[in-house]
Amino acid sequence: MKRKSILIVLALVSLLAGGVFAHDDDSSYMRHMVMRWGQHGVMFDLTSSIVLEATGLDAPQLRESLLDGATLAELITANGSDPAQTSAELATQISEQIQAESQSRIAGLADWISEALQHSHVDKRRWRWSRPVPRLPFGGEMNGIVLEAAGMDAGELRSALMDGSSIAQLIEANEGDVAQVVDALTTQATDEINAATSARLERVEGVVSKAMERDFSGVFERMSKFRRGGRGFFGFWNSFGMHSDAGEAAEVEGA
Repeated sequence: MKRKSILIVLALVSLLAGGVFAHDDDSSYMRHMVMRWGQHGVMFDLTSSIVLEATGLDAPQLRESLLDGATLAELITANGSDPAQTSAELATQISEQIQAESQSRIAGLADWISEALQHSHVDKRRWRWSRPVPRLPFGGEMNGIVLEAAGMDAGELRSALMDGSSIAQLIEANEGDVAQVVDALTTQATDEINAATSARLERVEGVVSKAMERDFSGVFERMSKFRRGGRGFFGFWNSFGMHSDAGEAAEVEGA
């Protein structure tokens, strides 16, 4: 009987400890949870240090207030701060982040493109019926450069990739220079990234201004389907690793 009592006590202690640890894990996650929102390629953390200072709230308090329907402007005003000044500071921070992201993408383009051309083929060791249908690695004019260099149309290129050839091999088989193609693709991608960056920078002030008055209650539940996906510059998430012009978007992540 004594042994049975001891076992019951140990089981209860274990359950209580598990509950405490689970609560600690949840609390830790909530403390580090990031809420991002944006429009037209301008996406940012609603609980940034600038907003926290202006509202006088910590991140969990601000998240709860926003999800309860309070606007950033209301919270900032209630703390005796100026929403217009906060908006300007936030716009400056976001613009600097966009420019830094753009330069980071451009700096690594040549290596990334070269790697894509060398490893664009499908593993030929797999049964043909189980091989994924390959996609062209780029978009728009960049794919046009690849098709011209390989001397193929899109269907022929996909078929060749399916059979295990890489784009680099196909270019060489067409007596092309892979290094020159990489240079041409890098130039084209750089121009497209710079153009997209300029367009995003022009929208920053408007997006931030709208965020100040936005009711975020329900936004993150409604748009949770956009949380995951391939990240990138030109689609909601696409090839070059930056948010793009795809209307409104929202996501919640553990930082």
